[in-house]
Amino acid sequence: EGLHLPDFEQLKIENQTYNEKIEERNEELLKLRKKITTTVQVLTHLKEKLQFVQAENSEQRSSLRTVEAHAAQKRDILTRTKQVRDALRIENVKLRQKCGLLGNEPLLRDYEQRKEQSDDLREKINRLKMAHAELTMNCSGVRTKIEGARLEEKQL
Repeated sequence: EGLHLPDFEQLKIENQTYNEKIEERNEELLKLRKKITTTVQVLTHLKEKLQFVQAENSEQRSSLRTVEAHAAQKRDILTRTKQVRDALRIENVKLRQKCGLLGNEPLLRDYEQRKEQSDDLREKINRLKMAHAELTMNCSGVRTKIEGARLEEKQL
């Protein structure tokens, strides 16, 4: 009643402007709420993924510890095996030195051939000595006969 038509119109226009602003703000609020919902969903998904990755990481660490322990055992075994191998090599060298020809086939074959040749030559020497002795005896017998014949000649 105390309002006049122009004041009322002015208030009506201001009211509509405020209503439009309220509507805009409500739309912005709705957009922000949707954005918050999406962000919360993404955040929840990332938290779940983080938990999964942490659990997987824990499993992998456990597996890594197991593998490292197994590798350490294998390294220890390898070290001991190498020490045994080195000891066996040294022992093998010593045994080869003691064995002489037994471990060396080419030298052993050569030795056998030389031994056979040596035995053959000894036999040949013995035969030649016997032949020499026989010839020497024959020569002595012939000399004796020649001397005997000379003596007989001188006596005649």
